[in-house]
Amino acid sequence: MQQALVSLALGGLGRDALKIAAGLVLAILLALAFAISSLMALLGAAAPGQPIASARADEIPPDQFVVMQQVAAASCGVPWPVLAAIAKVESDFGRNMATSSAGAIGYGQFLPSSWAAFGVDGDGDGDRDPYDYRDALPSMARYLCAFGGAQDLRAAIWAYNHADWYVEQVLAIAVRYGYLAPGAPSSQVVDLARAQIGMPYVWGGASPATSFDCSGLVQWVYRQVGVSLPRTAQQQFDATIRLAPDQLEPGDLVFFAHTYPSAEPITHVGIYVGNGRMINAPAQGDVVREMPVFTGYWGAHYAGGGRVRR
Repeated sequence: MQQALVSLALGGLGRDALKIAAGLVLAILLALAFAISSLMALLGAAAPGQPIASARADEIPPDQFVVMQQVAAASCGVPWPVLAAIAKVESDFGRNMATSSAGAIGYGQFLPSSWAAFGVDGDGDGDRDPYDYRDALPSMARYLCAFGGAQDLRAAIWAYNHADWYVEQVLAIAVRYGYLAPGAPSSQVVDLARAQIGMPYVWGGASPATSFDCSGLVQWVYRQVGVSLPRTAQQQFDATIRLAPDQLEPGDLVFFAHTYPSAEPITHVGIYVGNGRMINAPAQGDVVREMPVFTGYWGAHYAGGGRVRR
């Protein structure tokens, strides 16, 4: 009897210990998750593609849009969609002008020292106000021009915020607002594709209005640079020039076979962006995103590269 009672007591203690241990593990996991999310927020990270996917030209407040156009026209050549993209990323068009952890302030999130150097009285009211878009927008353009915006817009945006992800995000949002950087069609193809990052995969989708499937994304992107491509991955494979992996350049297409049951061998396509990576609309339930071409699932199904005939 005593042995049974001891065993029962120890069993109860064991269960209590397991509950406590499980609680401690859960607490540690939650704390770790919080720490990671806090670090990501500190570094400026966001859900992949979300600011890009949500960007639409009609979200720009009309009064700010007028000033953006005026400022761009009077600048060294900074396009208004780039000013709009910076405004969205920095303060969501003035909806969130809280001082950052680095001390950046106002509509354009200038550091006080930068505002002192580049802030202007854009509306002529005698006050340089970093919280007023009428002052902040011309100040943003002045800053970009001072750092070479007329010659190298990408470098000027990097000077505004020293982060490669920031440059890519700003330019992708600017493309969503209608900007297309001058240059070779291949670079424009990559910019247009990158601007769709975060859009949901939709079977049969072939435009920003409907979102995209894999070949719909390819067809729409190339149409924007004046090239007509057929609709399906197999048809696009047949319409392009074959390339070995070491011949691929940004803007080329990468094809995949037997990714789902089909009478045609080529069932998927992505847009090559360099360094073994592609912009891809993967599958139902996923979003347009950048990913490796030659490893993992896609590497196992890789069927060849293709260059669009122009």
